Amino acid sequence: MVTKRIFKTIRITLTILVVIILGAVILQRLSNNKISFLGYGIYTIISESMKPDYEIGDMIVSKETAKENLKVGDVIVYKGSEGEFTDKVVTHRIYEMGDKIITKGDNNEALDPAIEYEQVYGKVVHKMFVLSIFSKLMNNNYLFYIIVFVPFTLLVFFDIKGIIKEKKELEAKKAMDEIEILDDDYENINVDSNINNQDNNQDNNQGSNQNM
Repeated sequence: MVTKRIFKTIRITLTILVVIILGAVILQRLSNNKISFLGYGIYTIISESMKPDYEIGDMIVSKETAKENLKVGDVIVYKGSEGEFTDKVVTHRIYEMGDKIITKGDNNEALDPAIEYEQVYGKVVHKMFVLSIFSKLMNNNYLFYIIVFVPFTLLVFFDIKGIIKEKKELEAKKAMDEIEILDDDYENINVDSNINNQDNNQDNNQGSNQNM
């Protein structure tokens, strides 16, 4: 019984974890890398410009940072405004700091167009290993179905099957309880009938005695 409860708890925990992770990855994709909460943002690397530190599909966390706290070598996330970067979310390393900020991808030869500080979303502070794995899996349809979709579907299936089984057990128990109640009522009726018969017999006997 204890083992069954532990297994059920682990299964539910894993299901919730998978749902949260998949939800975060899907929400990030649907929001086009624009999730931000309390100054923190989550972004997905979509090019090879920052290899080898950041691969396509890696998910990173940025934090809003004052301009004076930024320095050459920091990796920042910003919104591009010129050329091929126009309206794109870019994750590159600071190459020069001055009135404007100049960045460059580690895997690129050319510098990026200069940007204003107002274009900066934040400084990269963390790469999320687990979410990065799921993000990359989602980029590969075959791996996604084999490693994520199928196990998740099985978890949901067994959870639903368990719920149905528990519901049937409860209904069966309820039916048994009702049968027991009916049996008790039937026994009570029989007892009452016997008592009434005994009373009637006694009355008849008394009547017979009086007639004599």
